[in-house]
Amino acid sequence: MHRSAACRGWISARVSPLQNEIDTLILGGGCAGLSLGARLAESPTEAQGRTLIVEARSRYVNDRTWCFWRERAHRWEHLVAHSWQQLLVQSRDAVASVSAASSYQMIESGAFYADAKRSIDASSDVDLRLGVDLTTPPTLRDGLWRTQIGDDEITSRYVVDTRPPQLPRAGDALLWQSFFGQEIECAVRAFDEKTVQLMDFVDPNQYPDIDGVMFTYVLPFSSTRALVETTVFGCEPLQKTALREHQARAVAGLCAGSTWRVAREEGSMLPMGMNLEYSPPGENYVRVGLMSGGARASTGYAFQRIQRWADQCAAAIKSGCAPCAHAPDSALMRWMDRLFLRVIRDQPERAPEMFVRLFSKVNSARVIRFLSDEATLADCAAIVAALPPTPFLRTLLRRDAATRFA
Repeated sequence: MHRSAACRGWISARVSPLQNEIDTLILGGGCAGLSLGARLAESPTEAQGRTLIVEARSRYVNDRTWCFWRERAHRWEHLVAHSWQQLLVQSRDAVASVSAASSYQMIESGAFYADAKRSIDASSDVDLRLGVDLTTPPTLRDGLWRTQIGDDEITSRYVVDTRPPQLPRAGDALLWQSFFGQEIECAVRAFDEKTVQLMDFVDPNQYPDIDGVMFTYVLPFSSTRALVETTVFGCEPLQKTALREHQARAVAGLCAGSTWRVAREEGSMLPMGMNLEYSPPGENYVRVGLMSGGARASTGYAFQRIQRWADQCAAAIKSGCAPCAHAPDSALMRWMDRLFLRVIRDQPERAPEMFVRLFSKVNSARVIRFLSDEATLADCAAIVAALPPTPFLRTLLRRDAATRFA
């Protein structure tokens, strides 16, 4: 849609939360929905009108963590629960121990939900309804979206859909990042609280039941407490039941045979390089979130990308324009990500070597910019030079390589 068409002056009158004519309907109150809602709740404009967020869960709990590198000051500084400078990536054959150029920060979802909800609850322009399911999906009629929610029909000019279009399925992405994590309290001092274990690759002989690359990820909160996650890069999205036995083995190894207590659990399945795009059902309707461009293809990192989108989308709505979807990565970055993922999929045994080389042979500032979607051409060149050429050439020389990486 052209910007001139998107910015037509359609401003609703201020209505109470109980009325059903609104300007923007946000489907899903997770990270993306709440991030946008919190932006719209701050310094509202006449042009943005009213916003309604509907979320199926009836209450928020601390159900996940988000990590990223602090490249610059950000709006969530007050929510950072832990921060580390030391990183470790290791396999059976090699180790990369890195003092990172930027700190690796963690935000707990429970704190994020509460903070965003406080901003929204204080606003008369943004309403959040929990425990709400759609009776019927949005339907475009006479230029407006009509959505049945319980007994109410909600009419909106715009729809921002943050929900997954469908459940994760094999084939929908080049690879899936499946993980199952537990926050554990160990009876002995088991963790180096200054060092994040980004990847400790597991011997493939220990997981013959799983097709992919498995590693253990450890965020230490103290010498006795840490979030330990078993992660798999594979073709199939895996439920946590498939990873529970491997997770127990990882925790037992870290705790050196002593006892431990599980404080909470988390898990998910993140797409790594979507093979298809989910088109919106009509104009003034955008899809965002993990399954719609919210996660970096080669890493699964999403928090910073979602925050950048929330800034851009809120600015558009505040100016009276239509909401925007996630900005696409550059053609070069898409090509590099898809090639990298294809190599891991075709030659998973080479993955440990590639990741260790990436962190040991490239300046950490370059790696962090690459992982944070801010890489320069020089950064990309340094990363390509550090990786072993053979697996990439083997993949590129396939007959259908041109169509795979276009």
